[in-house]
Parts: sequence; C-alpha cells; structure tokens
Amino acid sequence: MRRHHFIVVLIAILVALVFALWPWMTGDQEAPETPVEPVGQLDDYPRGSAIPWQPWGDAAQSRAAREGKGLFVYFHGQWCTWCREYQRDSLEHPETVTVIEQGFVPVLVNVDQRRDLFTRLGGRGLPFTVIMDDQGDVLGRFTGHVGAGDLQGLLREAAVRIATAQAVPAGLDALLDGDPEQFIAFLDETYDPGQHRLSRAAVVGSLSKRPQPMTYRLLLHEDHWRARIPYMLDVLRDDLSDPVDGGFFFFFDPDQPNPLTAVETSKVLGLNAQMVWLFAEAHGLLGRERDARVVREALAYVERFLWDDELKAFWGSQYSDSDYYRLPPAERRAATPPVVERVQYADVSGQMIIALVRTAQALNEPAYLAWAARALGGLDERLADSDGGYYHFRVEGGEAQLSGYLPSLVWPAAAWWAYYEATGDEAAARRGVELLQRIGAHVDPELGGFAERLGVDMDPWTESRTHGALAWLLTGPASEARVSEDVLSPQTRAQWMRMALDQLRLVGGGDPDDMALGVLAQRSWAKDSGK
Repeated sequence: MRRHHFIVVLIAILVALVFALWPWMTGDQEAPETPVEPVGQLDDYPRGSAIPWQPWGDAAQSRAAREGKGLFVYFHGQWCTWCREYQRDSLEHPETVTVIEQGFVPVLVNVDQRRDLFTRLGGRGLPFTVIMDDQGDVLGRFTGHVGAGDLQGLLREAAVRIATAQAVPAGLDALLDGDPEQFIAFLDETYDPGQHRLSRAAVVGSLSKRPQPMTYRLLLHEDHWRARIPYMLDVLRDDLSDPVDGGFFFFFDPDQPNPLTAVETSKVLGLNAQMVWLFAEAHGLLGRERDARVVREALAYVERFLWDDELKAFWGSQYSDSDYYRLPPAERRAATPPVVERVQYADVSGQMIIALVRTAQALNEPAYLAWAARALGGLDERLADSDGGYYHFRVEGGEAQLSGYLPSLVWPAAAWWAYYEATGDEAAARRGVELLQRIGAHVDPELGGFAERLGVDMDPWTESRTHGALAWLLTGPASEARVSEDVLSPQTRAQWMRMALDQLRLVGGGDPDDMALGVLAQRSWAKDSGK
C-alpha cells in the first residue's frame, strides 16, 4: 500500500464542506477479515445496513485494487449521536448506497478499537470519512455530517479521479510547533473573557469546541491565568456535568441556539477520566468544595455505569440518548438508562486510574486508591501481552486485541508509576519498569520520536498527543526521583525527552490537548534542569 497522504482537497465542494462542517469530536494484528459485527445492542450499526461493510484489512484493499475501485472508509462510534444521523440520513440513502456499490469498497471502522488507524489517517472528530483510491492513497477526508446529495457528488467525483488516475497533492501543516511560549500566547489569543472559554479566533486559526481538560490543567499552573481559570472551570462544569446521573457529557456547543441539541449526550471513559483529574487537581490548588463535589459525583457515575467490579474492568462509553436526558429527574431515575459499550481499553483505563490516584491525594480519600489497585490488577488480568506490554482493547466475552499501540503502554505506565508514587508499592514500580522497557522498543531514529504503532503495514508515524503524554510521564510519575538510573540512564532520559518535545505540534483540525501535557512537561523539565 503506498504511503498515505493527508489533508487533501478532493474537489472544490470538499473544500467548502470541510470549512462549513462542524469539527465534531469524537489489533493485535490488523482487524480480522470477517463481516463487521457491532458491540452492544442488537440493532447497533451496521446491523440492518444496506451497505456491505468490510473490515479494514488486506482483503478490502486487495479487492479495491483488483476491481479498480476506491475505498470508502467510515469511522464511527456506537455512542456518537452525529454518527447515527449521518448513517440514517446520508449513508443509508438509497442513492448513496448505489454510488458506493458502483465505485467503492466500503470499510467500517470502530474509532475506539482502531484509534491508531483513525489518527494515522488524520482523524480528529466524528463522524470521519476517508476516500482512497484503488491503491490506498488518500483522495479526501472530512469530518461531520455531510448531506446525502453532497456526499453522492463527492463520491462520483472521486470515482472519476480513480478511473483517470489523477495525481493527488499531499500536506499536513503544523499551526504551532512545540514552543511553550508560542502555545500559551495562542491560548491567550483565543480566550473569550465574556464567555470564559477558549473560543475566539487567533492568528493561526480557531480552536475546536471540544473540551480541553489537559489544556485547563496546564493553565491551572500559569500565573497569568490565575484569575481566569476559576470562571473557566465553572463554565466547563456547567456545560458538561450531568446533575442527575453524574459524569460528564462528551461535547457542548455554546453557539447552538437549540439547547436540546447543544449537548452530545454520550459519556466516554477517557473524557470523564480527564475531567475528574482536572477538577481533583483544581480542588487541590484552589480549595473549592464545588470542584471536589463534581469529582465525587463523576466517580460515582463511573462506578455505577462504567465499572465492572467482578472483572475489575472499566468500560469505554455509554451511548448518547437525548430523549433519556431530557426527562425530568424523577422520570429519568425510573427510566432505562442508555446502553454501555462493554469494551475495556488500556489507554483510557490508565487515565481513569491516574484520576483515581490524583483524587485520593487531592481529597484525602484513600478508598479511591483501593479502587485504583483493583483496576490495575484488572489491566494485567485482561489486557496484558506476553511481551510485558498491553493489548489495546478487549470486548466483553472476547479476546484481547491490537498489540504494539504506544498509548496503550504510555498511559498504563503512568498509572502504575502514579500508584507507586502514592503508595510506595514496589510491585507497582516493577511493573512500571517493564512498561518503560516496552516503550523503548518504539524509539524510531528515522522519525526522531516514538512510533505510534509497531507491526503494521502502514508507514511508521508519530502523534503529538502521545509524545506529550510520554514527556509528562518522564517528568511526573516516572521522574528521576522514582526511576533509578539503572532503568533509565540520564542520557536515555534526556534523549527521550528531546524526542518527545520535538514531536509536539498543533495541526489543522487538532486540539490544544494535543500539545498541553507536553508543554506542562517542558515547563517542569526546564525548571528541574535549570534551563
């Protein structure tokens, strides 16, 4: 498969669509070449679809090359409201089905299970669609709910380009590199004092409206933001917290005139982990009881809906359901809640364990440490790989899948070291050492960084967000004070830090959270090393 290309304009209409569409956010081995089956309810997509979806893999790519067709690659989340509307209104439109059948091999990808592929192809939000030629090169990609007529036009134009083998330009420009001062200045430009949000346009572009909890964590420690951050936290909490069930919704659009559709009501483990972490840290620094209260409520939600104590596993998400969340509190408590997608993920489980440890420290409530210990045990029991690392995910009742994925090493490593920092548990430190060794296997001198995924047929690549998390790991939980030089020599640590910081960047369509942890780590590293 030839090298993938990124941020490509397919035709003039695609340019217009990309700017008009809302930037909604969101193996082991390659995905098995068997019919795609959903996880969760029996009527989950693609059940009942008129499109003969295939999984990503060699079979779909070989068929496209053999038949001279393109690849229509659609990334979705079962929990995603906008994905459901896109599926119902555009993908399953009879004319769309016909156009896809005539010119494309349709490939369906669960974004949570193949986040490596999602980021490799430039994904930033959902629903995310990629159109490739018969050799697997990217012709175009777009985020959001494209209308049926526009989608059909795009596909017909793409089919012509595939048939005539027209050349396709490439490019993915960084808006910002890893300079911390430039990054903070960018955030300062985007700050809206009237709304207490990061929502204004800056010289290099506007921020997405997705929540940015790691960026807020960075700003908690910036003197210039000290007067702003309490108001920003209050707005963020009011936007996303669920006062009835607890937990945090996925997205809030402040510019949406209809309050009933302004909230994306899915609840995903990763965002809830990061929000708990943020508000626990805010409580520790600001001492506000309101921050502690929302942390306790969110963790009570996680324990009730996204935690299986018998399996010692966190589940990935709870589906959106606007009708359920519109009910009055008394009726909602008596209603059947939305379905939980019972899939365990190593990276976001690691984030939630870190959130539990930080909550135990900030609120002085050791019961959260006991919960963190059980969750760490569950990671090893259900997701451990034979090489000492972790598989990325495991569906309830299935086998662990997708090895060699860097975020599924970095975040669990941070969780083990954070637990060691809080408890002094030597077994946790030993496990952390094993994971640092596995992370070292991802060093790629040609990339000048750490390969996001090993053992796949895609060209190796790096991700800013993962490198930011790695830099934070090295300056935080796995700092020199806790990791001996026998495990990570000063020279190796410095090399890893330089590579991690050199990979920080904010690209078009990206989030400040792609850089924030790395900037926070750079601040700490510069201070400790006297730079």
